[in-house]
Amino acid sequence: MYVPPRFQETDHETLYQFIRANPFALLVTTGMSDETAVPAPLATHLPMELQPDSGGKLQLFGHLARANPQWKMLGTDAPALVVFSGPHAYISSSWYDHVNVPTWNYLAVHVAGRTRLLDEEETLSLLHQQLGHYEANSRCPVSVASMTEAYVRKEMRGLVGFSMQIETIQGAAKLSQNRDDKNHSAIVEELKKQNDFNANRVAEEMTRRR
Repeated sequence: MYVPPRFQETDHETLYQFIRANPFALLVTTGMSDETAVPAPLATHLPMELQPDSGGKLQLFGHLARANPQWKMLGTDAPALVVFSGPHAYISSSWYDHVNVPTWNYLAVHVAGRTRLLDEEETLSLLHQQLGHYEANSRCPVSVASMTEAYVRKEMRGLVGFSMQIETIQGAAKLSQNRDDKNHSAIVEELKKQNDFNANRVAEEMTRRR
């Protein structure tokens, strides 16, 4: 993605933490689909887990419905792209003390790499991890272990698990870093006034990173 140098986030630990905090991602692939004879992009919204592989190297893990034709584009030499999005907010030019154009502040991370299809046991391990993570704060947590093995195996026939190498990772943190203190503070205060969760989070990030 295009990111001006001032807005680039290059610290890998910060990028990894962003992925963990914003795991619901967009998986984008390009290849031959069932519906067309020419290469076409496909995209799916899904949770992605950042986990070490057997060698300790961090990779992304996820699963698709087998009915989703995108899984047939995985496990090839063509790289995939995963987009993680964070808070974002419109920035009005009326908030500046000078004439300027409006813009948009946001945080995002793009990861690209080649994928590999998981076998049944690897997919089962992924499901254990995902349920354990997302059910941790539930009043009545569900786990794979609480289901019968026959039921789990039957449901798994409708899934395709995969992993993705992290070959490139790019972070964008566009948070008005190019504004002087006066205008930066004005933007933060205006965002705080908005009755909008994303705007409030952007204000928090702007303050934290200043």
